[in-house]
Amino acid sequence: MSERISIEIPSDMKKEIEELQEILKMDKSSVIRYLISKSIREIKLKTILKEYKRGKLSIGNAAKRIGINLWKFIECCYVNNVQLDLTKEEAELGIKKVKKLDVKEYKKVIKEKLSKTKDKRLN
Repeated sequence: MSERISIEIPSDMKKEIEELQEILKMDKSSVIRYLISKSIREIKLKTILKEYKRGKLSIGNAAKRIGINLWKFIECCYVNNVQLDLTKEEAELGIKKVKKLDVKEYKKVIKEKLSKTKDKRLN
């Protein structure tokens, strides 16, 4: 379900949106929806990573609030230089899951993801 909203933006921001329209080959509404969606994800991730870092959220709750699985959250922590703070139970669960992994395949997938992540951060 969609809802129409109306906002006022500074003229320089309007110009930036128009430039993005040309770059992305999208209409104005699509560009604005894209920007809002991307900003929501980024702000949510940064905020929840900060809460996790301060000990206000467990690793599982942090991943759940962001809407990603535990492994993706661990990857986000790595990419954002956030040290993991695991309880004994969380560590044991992780160890059990790691023991079940095909290590060669896992390394291949992680290298590909890290390469893509680093490329995105450079852009």
